[in-house]
Amino acid sequence: MNNLRLFIGISPSNAVAEALREAIDRMAARLPFRKWTHPDDLHVTLHFLGDTPETRLEAIKEALLQTATSAAPFTLSLTAPGTFGPPSAPRVLWLGLAEPGNPGALARLHQALAPGLQAAGCTLEDRPFRAHVTLARQGGPECGREAVQAAWEEYRTRISADLLEWTADRVTLFRSHLGRRPSYERIGQYPFGHGPSGAAHS
Repeated sequence: MNNLRLFIGISPSNAVAEALREAIDRMAARLPFRKWTHPDDLHVTLHFLGDTPETRLEAIKEALLQTATSAAPFTLSLTAPGTFGPPSAPRVLWLGLAEPGNPGALARLHQALAPGLQAAGCTLEDRPFRAHVTLARQGGPECGREAVQAAWEEYRTRISADLLEWTADRVTLFRSHLGRRPSYERIGQYPFGHGPSGAAHS
């Protein structure tokens, strides 16, 4: 039986991805994280499914389609950076998210997706949902909070706020390919507020 390593998320717009490409270039020059996210891999994770039997794929796609059909687009805006892990050696560098005009939209979407995914046979993570965009991993002593904030502010002052904002209008089913860069393949996209004709499959 073939297993696919899967997760569900939201991709930034092309304009936001390009702005983050520049942010990564500038911040990487100041912060010695070992692994920076490839710009094509930037996303907001809604559910991590992990190794999943290929036989469940159609049921998962149907669950995503049904939830997306009932959802409405909402605005996302990138906010201040933060880290996971020890301050002296953070494991993950991330950017936070705000939902102007619709607070809690991401959490509600996360919750709405869960029943259909569980019905499709998926085991979901039980840790609290914390929406973020991962920029880098495996930091060292020079990647503490003050250094991260300084690097972000140096970049942030150079760009317009609207370059860090986009309309989330679909969920995407991603497949991870370990050892490949970029690592994530989009194997299904499900626009909000559309029936079967609006679902984009690949």
